[in-house]
Amino acid sequence: MLPERRDEPPSKTMRENKPKAVEFDWERGKIPESDVRYTASRGGGPGGQGVNTTDSRVEMRWTIGDSRHLSTEQKMALRVYTQQETRKRILEESDELTFVCTSERSQLQNKRDCLNRLNAFLRSALTPEEERIATKKSKGVKAKEQRMKEADKRRKAGRGRVTKWD
Repeated sequence: MLPERRDEPPSKTMRENKPKAVEFDWERGKIPESDVRYTASRGGGPGGQGVNTTDSRVEMRWTIGDSRHLSTEQKMALRVYTQQETRKRILEESDELTFVCTSERSQLQNKRDCLNRLNAFLRSALTPEEERIATKKSKGVKAKEQRMKEADKRRKAGRGRVTKWD
């Protein structure tokens, strides 16, 4: 048997076995729980003895680059979406999305909440924006705005200095 050369492209059978990225369905799509990593810890703040004894705080991490459920274009769109000023704290330097949930008393409920928040975030990031249809004001609206403007002008004209004291 001849040794395989490295400078040749991989054989057809090797290319068929390579997992393909599945296009994420942005309307109903969900990232499976097996793709995320959870870390549980004790939640802080008030809550009595239950907070001190249970690890109910859940921190969920999901790496964008490792996802098999997003195409390359969707990964790039997601990175651009998370780089906007209001969302910078969600994306870390290591290309990970991080969500922390402490709202429930149960660790299982907090895990579900984190996964739901991730899926909702992905849907909002990957939903295509609708194009705005430019419209014009009708003649009636323009006439009403002109009447309101003239009424304001007359009302404000009376606010000047009084010059005659009759």
